[in-house]
Amino acid sequence: MKVIDVVAAIIEQDGNILLARRDASGDQAGLWEFPGGKVEDGESQPQALIRELQEELGITAQVEEWITSHDFQQPTRIIRLHAWRVSGFTDSITLRCHSEIVWTLPHEAGEYDLAPADVPLLAAYCQKRAR
Repeated sequence: MKVIDVVAAIIEQDGNILLARRDASGDQAGLWEFPGGKVEDGESQPQALIRELQEELGITAQVEEWITSHDFQQPTRIIRLHAWRVSGFTDSITLRCHSEIVWTLPHEAGEYDLAPADVPLLAAYCQKRAR
C-alpha cells in the first residue's frame, strides 16, 4: 500500500491555534483541519510545511517543533501525518484553498468538525502543552 507523507501546522497566536475549513471543491469539504500538505521528494518536513503554508495561506511560517506523527489509513493508501508547532509567521493570511479560518483555544478546538486524521494531532498537542 502506498504511503504518503503529509505535514500539518499547528499555528499558535496569543494562546490560540488556527483551524482552517476545507472549501467545497476538495476532499472532506467543510471539515476543519490544520493546514499543510504533501512532502515532496527532497524536502524535509519543515521545508514542506513552509512551502505549503505559503501556497495555502500566503504566509511565511516559523516552524518550531515536531509534535507527533500519526498514520491514517484510507482504502488505497496510508497517509502518514506529521504535526509541527508553528510559533509565528510573517505576512497576512490569504485564503487560497480554505473557505474560512478560526482562532480557537486548544481545548475548544475539538468542538469543531475536525477532519478525522487531525483529531489525534490535536490530542497530542494538548497533551504536550499540559506538561
